Amino acid sequence: MAPDIAAERSRLSASAKLAVFCLCYAGLAAYLFPDTYFAALGTSRLRLLYLLLPFLILIGLVVAAIISQPRAPASWLWHKLASRGPGATITLGIFILCLAAFTAFKHEFSQMVPFFADQILARIDAALHFGDPWKWARALPIPHVADRALYILYSQLWFVVLATVVVVAAWLDDASKRQGYFLSLITCAVVLGVAARLAASSAGPIFYDRLFDPDMFEDLIRSLKASDAGPDTLLIADYLYLSYTTHTASIGTGISAMPSFHVAIAVLNALFLSSLNRWVGAVAWTYAGVILFGSVYFGWHYAIDGYFSIIATMVIWRCCRISKRPKSR
Repeated sequence: MAPDIAAERSRLSASAKLAVFCLCYAGLAAYLFPDTYFAALGTSRLRLLYLLLPFLILIGLVVAAIISQPRAPASWLWHKLASRGPGATITLGIFILCLAAFTAFKHEFSQMVPFFADQILARIDAALHFGDPWKWARALPIPHVADRALYILYSQLWFVVLATVVVVAAWLDDASKRQGYFLSLITCAVVLGVAARLAASSAGPIFYDRLFDPDMFEDLIRSLKASDAGPDTLLIADYLYLSYTTHTASIGTGISAMPSFHVAIAVLNALFLSSLNRWVGAVAWTYAGVILFGSVYFGWHYAIDGYFSIIATMVIWRCCRISKRPKSR
């Protein structure tokens, strides 16, 4: 009995430390960039998330209750709410605060630090792939319907997938896996979203014509304009560039190519979901591959942005998992 109590106290202590670390991350952003932070926190997208999240969680729990305990779903649901309800609510609240913080750092860093790495990254990318990777990607015979589907998967569903996995992790009973995921998530935000972002500040191919050479990626822009989903992609680029030039923040604003956080989160989710179920993990890995391809296909990133993110995320996941293992006596 005593070792079990000690282990439980240790888990609670780990959860508390992780919560404090995340709150410090959010608090630092609010202290350094209050206008940007609270503008992001109050954006319409997050307000919609505030309203819809409780209903989506309840629907998900009801479905899970029916599947897990079809003869007594109400009993399963009550037990889940009692055991994880308070903790999951706090976790999701902290996630929203950190989401606004990530936007604040990303937005402000694009204002403070010049995009000095683009020319270097573009040359490395071309040398590594014997030509520009986006040309190889867009040379594939992708039909219009697949082009549109890729746009939806990359630009519209990415945050939905992230929010879904965060909710699943928040309600997970396994404390070790839950803490491992959120520790990896906040570590990615700090290491990739702050340190690596500052060390290799870059805008990406889609912004190259506006910031550097109008001719170097002219064919990319022309290809985007001629494709099914390309004009919508360019509208997002216009929105981000306008936010950058007018210093107007909202959730998701801020220009940053290296590293690719889209790829990093897709890979992290795949690692986490694979630890829960190999079939769900296989779908998640397929989605991560789609995100990597889409990041190059639509010109948001140099290919090496994604490669770096994959390696860094796997290292972070490995280190965080090791740190969560119980110490042998």
